[in-house]
Amino acid sequence: MTRPRCPGLTPPLLLLLVTSLLLTDVAANLPPSFTADMNLHVVSEDTPVGAAVYTLKGADPEGGPVKYGLSGSDRLKVDPSSGVVTIARPLDRERNDTLRLVVTLEDEVEGVDNNVVRVPISLIVLDTNDNAPKFLQTPYEAMVREDAVVGTTVLPGIRLTDEDQVGDNIKVECEPISQGGDACEMFTIEASQMSARKYSGSLILKQPLQYATQSLYQFKLIAMDGGQMSSVGVVVRVRDVQNSPPIFSGSLTGIVTEDDPIGSLVMTLQAADGDTGAPRPIRYQLINNPLDFFTLDDKSGELRTAKPLDREALQSPDGVVKVKVKAYETVSGNPVGTKETETVVDVTITIRDVNDEPPSFNKREYRASVPENVPDGTPLPNLDMFVQDTDVGSNSVFSLRLVDSSGIFSVEPQVASGSSSVSIRVAHGPLDFENPNQRKFLLQVIAEETLTNPRLSSTATVVVSVTDTNDNPPQFEQEAYTAVVSETANPGTVVTTIVASDRDTGQFGTDGIQYSLFGNGAEKFSVDATSGVITVAFCDTPGHRNCLDFEERPTYFLSFQATDAGGSGHTTVVPVRVTLADSNDNPPKFSRQQYRAVIDEGAPDFDPPLIITAEDPDATSRVVYSLVGGDPTGLFIINPDTGRIRVANESGLDMSKLKTDYIILTVEASDGEGSHTANIRVLVRDANNNAPIFSKDPYLAAVQENAAEGSVVEQVSASDADTGANAAITYRIHRGGYDDFAVDGATGIVTVARKLNYDRRQSYDIEIVATDGGLPQQTATSTLTVSIINNNDKSPYFTPTTQRTQVSEDVEAGTTFYTLSAQDPDVAGEGALVFGVNLPVSAVNSDGRPVEGPPRDALAEVFVVDRLTGSVTVAQRLDRTMATEVTLAVTVTDMSATPPQVGHGSLVITIVDVNDFPPVFPPPWSPESPTIHVKVVEELPRGSHLTTVTASDVDSNIGGYSLAEPSDHFALDNATGVVTVKDRLDYERQPELSFVVVAHDTGVPTLSATTTVIVQLENINDEEPVFSSALYEAEVPENSPPATPVMNVTATDADKGQYGVLTYSLAGDHQEHFAIDSNGLVTVRNGALLDRESLSSVVLRVVATDDAPENHRHQSSVPLHITITDMNDHGPVFSQRSYSASVVENLPLDPPAPIVQVTAHDSDYGINALVKYFITEGNDLGSFQLDPDTGILYPARLLLATPSNYNLTILARDLNGTGEYSDQAMVEITVLPQNQHKPKFISPAVPNATVLVQENYSSAVQEVMTVEAEDKDSGANGEVRYHLRVGEDNSQDTPEFHLDPITGVLTTKLILDREERHKYELVLVAKDQGSPTFYETLRFLTVLVEDMNDNRPEFPKSSMPQAYRFSVSENTAKHTLVGELRAEDPDAGINAKVFYYLVSGNTHESFYLDKLLGKVYTNAVLDREQRSSYTLVVKATNDPNFILDPEQEVVYDKDDPTLAIITINIEDENDTPPRFIHEVYYAGVSYEAEVDRFVRMVSAVDGDAGLNGTLTYSIKASNIFRPGDSKAIGSIVTSPFNISQDGKLTTASLMSEYRRHRFLIELQAKEEASPYRIASCNVNVWVWEREDLVRVTLAQPPEVVVRHQEDIAGVLSQVAEGTAVVDEIRYHVNPDNTVNRERTDMLVHVVNRSEQVMPIPVVLKRLDQGYATLTNNSQTFSIENVFPASVEAQKEEVDARLAGLIALMIVLFIGFISFIVVCCCLRYWVMIPSSRSSEHLIKRNIDEDLGLNTTENPLWVDQKLKMYEEQELTMQVMSEFDTTQVNVPPSAAQGPSVTVDAEWSPERRSSIDLSQVDGQSNTYATIQKSHGGTLRSLQLRGLQQGTLKLGEDPGESNDYATLDHLHRPASAQGPRVPGVETPRSPLNQNGDYHELRTSFTGSTFQPPDLANRPLPDEPTITHPNSRNLAFNAQGEPVLVAELI
Repeated sequence: MTRPRCPGLTPPLLLLLVTSLLLTDVAANLPPSFTADMNLHVVSEDTPVGAAVYTLKGADPEGGPVKYGLSGSDRLKVDPSSGVVTIARPLDRERNDTLRLVVTLEDEVEGVDNNVVRVPISLIVLDTNDNAPKFLQTPYEAMVREDAVVGTTVLPGIRLTDEDQVGDNIKVECEPISQGGDACEMFTIEASQMSARKYSGSLILKQPLQYATQSLYQFKLIAMDGGQMSSVGVVVRVRDVQNSPPIFSGSLTGIVTEDDPIGSLVMTLQAADGDTGAPRPIRYQLINNPLDFFTLDDKSGELRTAKPLDREALQSPDGVVKVKVKAYETVSGNPVGTKETETVVDVTITIRDVNDEPPSFNKREYRASVPENVPDGTPLPNLDMFVQDTDVGSNSVFSLRLVDSSGIFSVEPQVASGSSSVSIRVAHGPLDFENPNQRKFLLQVIAEETLTNPRLSSTATVVVSVTDTNDNPPQFEQEAYTAVVSETANPGTVVTTIVASDRDTGQFGTDGIQYSLFGNGAEKFSVDATSGVITVAFCDTPGHRNCLDFEERPTYFLSFQATDAGGSGHTTVVPVRVTLADSNDNPPKFSRQQYRAVIDEGAPDFDPPLIITAEDPDATSRVVYSLVGGDPTGLFIINPDTGRIRVANESGLDMSKLKTDYIILTVEASDGEGSHTANIRVLVRDANNNAPIFSKDPYLAAVQENAAEGSVVEQVSASDADTGANAAITYRIHRGGYDDFAVDGATGIVTVARKLNYDRRQSYDIEIVATDGGLPQQTATSTLTVSIINNNDKSPYFTPTTQRTQVSEDVEAGTTFYTLSAQDPDVAGEGALVFGVNLPVSAVNSDGRPVEGPPRDALAEVFVVDRLTGSVTVAQRLDRTMATEVTLAVTVTDMSATPPQVGHGSLVITIVDVNDFPPVFPPPWSPESPTIHVKVVEELPRGSHLTTVTASDVDSNIGGYSLAEPSDHFALDNATGVVTVKDRLDYERQPELSFVVVAHDTGVPTLSATTTVIVQLENINDEEPVFSSALYEAEVPENSPPATPVMNVTATDADKGQYGVLTYSLAGDHQEHFAIDSNGLVTVRNGALLDRESLSSVVLRVVATDDAPENHRHQSSVPLHITITDMNDHGPVFSQRSYSASVVENLPLDPPAPIVQVTAHDSDYGINALVKYFITEGNDLGSFQLDPDTGILYPARLLLATPSNYNLTILARDLNGTGEYSDQAMVEITVLPQNQHKPKFISPAVPNATVLVQENYSSAVQEVMTVEAEDKDSGANGEVRYHLRVGEDNSQDTPEFHLDPITGVLTTKLILDREERHKYELVLVAKDQGSPTFYETLRFLTVLVEDMNDNRPEFPKSSMPQAYRFSVSENTAKHTLVGELRAEDPDAGINAKVFYYLVSGNTHESFYLDKLLGKVYTNAVLDREQRSSYTLVVKATNDPNFILDPEQEVVYDKDDPTLAIITINIEDENDTPPRFIHEVYYAGVSYEAEVDRFVRMVSAVDGDAGLNGTLTYSIKASNIFRPGDSKAIGSIVTSPFNISQDGKLTTASLMSEYRRHRFLIELQAKEEASPYRIASCNVNVWVWEREDLVRVTLAQPPEVVVRHQEDIAGVLSQVAEGTAVVDEIRYHVNPDNTVNRERTDMLVHVVNRSEQVMPIPVVLKRLDQGYATLTNNSQTFSIENVFPASVEAQKEEVDARLAGLIALMIVLFIGFISFIVVCCCLRYWVMIPSSRSSEHLIKRNIDEDLGLNTTENPLWVDQKLKMYEEQELTMQVMSEFDTTQVNVPPSAAQGPSVTVDAEWSPERRSSIDLSQVDGQSNTYATIQKSHGGTLRSLQLRGLQQGTLKLGEDPGESNDYATLDHLHRPASAQGPRVPGVETPRSPLNQNGDYHELRTSFTGSTFQPPDLANRPLPDEPTITHPNSRNLAFNAQGEPVLVAELI
């Protein structure tokens, strides 16, 4: 296709056109470009309007001016010239978080069009917390059931959002609307989601609800996000549920007349559902209907009579019928049927009586008798008259009157109602039996109704008989009587006779008088009961003791009693005084038999006076004193009357004729009839008349300052011329010693008591007092002057040790800025102390780093210390950049001391910087305008960040920030400058705040700068409306018309502007009755009807809400209590239309007893409801009075002989009795007779009676007694019933007894057991049947159960049944009490007597038993060592004649409680001496043994026990013998052995220096208890070498060998003709190098009679000769083999050149293949060094012929074969003291596993796990304790792959640097036997083995298949010529073919 062309546009023209255009373009205007376009710039949404947020920058290539523009948003604007972008309108991130704009840049070029560059940009808006959380789905209202359980979700959908992205997590809290509201206590908010932007939660029920209490809850939810807050109201309504039963209202009492017709309405019941929210219909039902009198309508609740009523048929005398009625809820007419929907109540119905019965007596005739002296008012006894009228009310009121011609008697009551007990009293007495006309009376009683017509009546007859009484008491002729009798009168002596007379006759008169005597001491006399003669009572010792005794009691005041009626009638008492006549019948008696007195030699009299007196009880006796002995020289005299003893010689007591210092005087006291003597020990004291005298005064002494404590200073001495104790002198320091010195009280030696200090005190003046031992003491004083000789013993020291100073950086050189301070207590003068500096110095720079290298060395020359004065001077210019702190190590030297004494210290010098520049704050702060402005909203939370103040300093750091003055609102962090809010920020209180911040630098001197921070607050709606009062109260009358003003409330809001405008509203129940306007005036709403009786008060809440936007509004509320005042619009109404009451006739008047209370209720309030009560009718007699305020009716006079029925009319009037409203009620009063007497018990007659009853009676019913009581009342009031009081109730039964209420017979109910309970306390009750008041009388009865012997004695059971443990010391004398047993028998008296018998365990009769008391005594002297305990069996029985068959011992049976087992432990006494088991012990120990190596066990025994048998071992001597010597060279003082307290003898030092020596150790065992006896023994210890031992192989396990090692050693000793000493016992090793637990290797050495170790060949030879003995002796335990424990190696010398040639030939001709074949065929090759450093390898091949012949000793044949075989057991190198054990797993042939001592190293093919011993330390690396390691540890270190070079290169391995000292792996040895301690033997001492010598012959033992091998060595020192030893990968020795 051909492309069209432009016509006329030829190629040349096209080229020209393009060129033109290019030229034009080059000359055109170029567009400008942005250098800063604000793209992605960030700005905060709270940036204020007008604030600059960015500066656009751009440039024109031509350099012309540019203009800036901005489009796309009205929130920003730009200055066209400067490019500054500012906020034009507020930003809101929530509307737009990114502003997308277009910025333009326009150049200005003249002549051409301007270029405009448009750049789209995005501006990011940062969020701030400027939005409050917002509640969603409001308003919140919820309905919750009343029975909702706690935890129920009430409002599930509480959700909030917050448009902000910043701020705290949203929190929601509950806030009550009214103060004191409990809504927030009922509910809680639980959050399910909580973040800064969203919140989800639920309202949860926290407490149970109660609809009846509160049905509506209103509260607020407050949401906060850390900066903003919002709220929302919540209304929760409670829905009533059916959970309340029906409630009855109205009266539940009714009255009906007995003759009312059928169907009469009694009452109407009213009940309603308790659930008022949704009540259910109620139906009624009769639950019980006594006698079917009534019927009930189930719907209306009407209760009516169902049949004719008969009041007399009721059991209740008052005619009251109680009917139970149930009200139940129904649904659709059907009962709900749950207990929660039913209520049962008692309905009380009173049946009024009609008169149809006359009053009647219970008998037609009555008889009674009374004594003649009966007082007036006494009722006739046992009359039992009862009158009853079964009618009630006025129909039952009757009167009683008496027909009595004598007028003496009266009847009561005169008027009664219903029934009454009638009593006839003696009204006008007295009666006189002697008057024949008064011995019998005939009376007639009439009972007649009083209030009925006709009056019904009845009569009865009473016969009264009068009896004689004892009404005159006996009379004495005198008012008092006296008598005298001798104190020694014989029994029966007449004292006096007293008689009385009585005017009565018979037994009531004189013939019936009985006499008695009582009083204190009446038992000393007897009286004839009929004659009245008083005589002396019988007594065996007249005048003494319990008989009449004048000295004991001279006069008796007694009472003489006369009682008529044979001793049971009247009593008359007269006093009788009996006086005793004294007789001299008592001798005088001294108070003591021995007296002591002291008198000084030469004294004229005793001081105090010595008077000795005797007492004579006889009043008529005179005591005479005399000296009858002890004074042959007449030194003393005695006053015969006073008993005072004096010195006979007036010049003083002269003792020159006596050789003793005491005299014993005998004094006699006599009264003429009897006498008594006493001794007086008179001590004559020496007179202390000489004072001590010091030998000199003063004493002078000097002592060095450094004298040790206890050093003797001086000895003082004093003497006393007196003798004895008077001359005994003691010394003491009185003063001046200052506790630095002490004096010996006996010797007078003065010593240094503590360290002296010359610097504290240079001399002492010590005052020493010498005191003698006399009385009084004499003293002497002397002065000891002690001078202290100074010692220069104190080093100088700096004060303080570390001294600090500072020096300014710019100080001039040569300036002295500090002087060191040092002291020396020993130096007094100047110049003795010299100062210096120790190099190097230490320093740190400004970064805190130490200064090192040359700069530190240069600092040594900067400061100079003057050596004499200690002055510190700056020697060079200071440079603080080099060091800021320099520390000099200074010294001070005391040059006067020898040697000089040096003290050290430190001087820390701080180089102080020079400060030039103060701090500055960042712009816009300047020194000229030092302010910083901050804007912030009010009400920021406390702790919120306000701003950060920062400052800088050009020459130092900022030291910190501070407030110039404390701020109430802000807090400043002194280190960071962060300012936080400290208190509330309130715009309304203070819109602008300021504070001053000071910044300090760290320079010297410190400079500072200040800035004033001005904080401008922005207003928010943060204030709540506030009411003028927290509670408003108002009153409004009921029935007030609409618009009636109630109250004016006011509230204010502190916010400014619109936020402060308030509106009012009302909330709460009954708010519909009131209204409130915008001014807060509360009025009665239109249409409201206020009725106080239905609504007495209203509680509303007045709500004030500000005019802020809806989401930011605040409101508050206060309660308004409106009281609706009362108007008198209701009258009083009685609670009952009629009242009735019954009272007794003698109702008290003072105070008056209340009868009944009438109540009337007035629904009004206050004075309008105040009711007064008045009696208007029926009180004509004035019998009653009515309290007008309370309505309580009281009696106004006694109701005796008054009508029995009263009908009163009561008026109630309101308004305090003056109102217009009133109501009337009727009150019916019935007067009842009184029950006057209480029952009186006849049997039991006494108040606290006791009766007996048999235990184990044949029947459960056993009659105890018959209870009887009487009551003087008649009828029911006198009818007695019997009860038992149980608790507070009367009952006929207790668990054990029954009491018949009618007959009073008390019987048991069960068979009684005295052992269970021996006594019963019963309370008897006698109760009459009185009505309405009854009486009862109580009497206590004790029932004792008689004992039968029905129990056997038993021992008490404790933790161990019938077990006793006693102890007694051995060697105790016979008849010693050991212990006491006690068996118990529940029976009583003789039935409980227990007898004890020993029935078993006393075969040797070592004990006997007191059968009455149960006490065990010893019957022999016991010995604990013969028998330590005895077990006896004791039987307890009631049989006093119990006989046990002597041929049969009783076996203890723990189930038999009559048997007790006694364990008697014999306590030990230390009566057995200790002893060693053997007197001589033998032991051996290797000379290579180390410290604490076990040597031997020794044992001493003591037959005693405990501490008495405890022994302490000690070494008395360690005698050492040189080899071959039989005489000890001496005893080593520090014994090389130790012995433990368990008898273990161990080494205490190395044995290497005692090689082949012998020790004779003398041991002793000492008791730890007195008398500390000692036992001794000797222990022979040989220090052996391995060449001294032989190895004995036995075919018995080691455990058996150990037990019998002494027997084996004995047999070996016998055969070897010496003493075999066992050194070690080990397990045996089989040929396959496995442990054989059935065989044993025993190492022994043998000594001869000279105590020398026998050579091995001699031993083996003798053992070989005794082969038959050893193999046939049962005590040798199958000795299989005997051979040396070590064999010397044959050293051979081989030419080195020949060895090298042979080796070269082998390498060349045999080659590598031959080498492999040799290694496979030959088992081991060992390289042996010679003394000429030649290397030799000896091949050991089991299959080779070793050239053995039949003549060689078979005991040694296998030595060649076994020599290197044992090298297969690798050696474990470890400490000799290691107790690690390796478990050897068993093989099938070996049986159980064996525990192997860790010192034993099994062969690699063994089944022993070497990993268990891997961790051992290298404890054998040195000669003392060489360090090595287990083979496994060598493997772990990587040594198994190559050759381990021992000792060649010490630098290769530090761990194995000393391995050249290790012995190469030796032949196998058996493991040590666990638990067996024997000396461990390093056996292979010589190191390498060579070909064995076969020339030795000795033993003829034929060894078993196990070849004889010497035991291997423990790790020890190797020879220094040891060579390299190679190991394979398994850590085993590699034996290379011998290179020859």
